[in-house]
Amino acid sequence: MFLINLLILLCVGAATAPVTRLHIEIQNIQKSGGTLRVGIYKPGEKFKTATPFMNRQIRIEKPGVQRVEFELAPGTYAVALYHDLNDNNKIDKHFFGYPKEPFGLSNNFRPLFSAPEFHDCAIELPVHGKSISIALID
Repeated sequence: MFLINLLILLCVGAATAPVTRLHIEIQNIQKSGGTLRVGIYKPGEKFKTATPFMNRQIRIEKPGVQRVEFELAPGTYAVALYHDLNDNNKIDKHFFGYPKEPFGLSNNFRPLFSAPEFHDCAIELPVHGKSISIALID
C-alpha cells in the first residue's frame, strides 16, 4: 500500500510543474490606436523567424505605459514585442529590413545591423517570478 501511495504522489507531483509570473511593463508608447503584440519565446526556437509559443495582444487606446503578465514555468525566455500601428498583424519594415513600427526586446536589446539572437534577449525567470521593463524603440 505504501508503494502505491508513493507512486501516486510522485505521478501527481510530476504532473504539476511550478508556475510563476513574468510581469512586463512596456514604456515609450507614443501613439494611440493599433495593437501591442507581445510574444514569449523559448530557447532552441529560431528566434528571428519563430512564432512565439505564448503571446498577448493589447489594444492601445492612448499613449503611455502598458502592463502585461504571463504565467510560465521557471526557465529561460526571450520577449519580443511591437506596436502594430496599422493592425495588419505583421511588423512593417523598411527596405533593408529594419522595423518601421515601434518595437522592443527583453534586456532592452537594440539591434544594429541584424535581427537579434535568442541569447541577446534571454532572461531568467526564477521560481519567485520577475518584473521587467521594455522601452519601445521608435
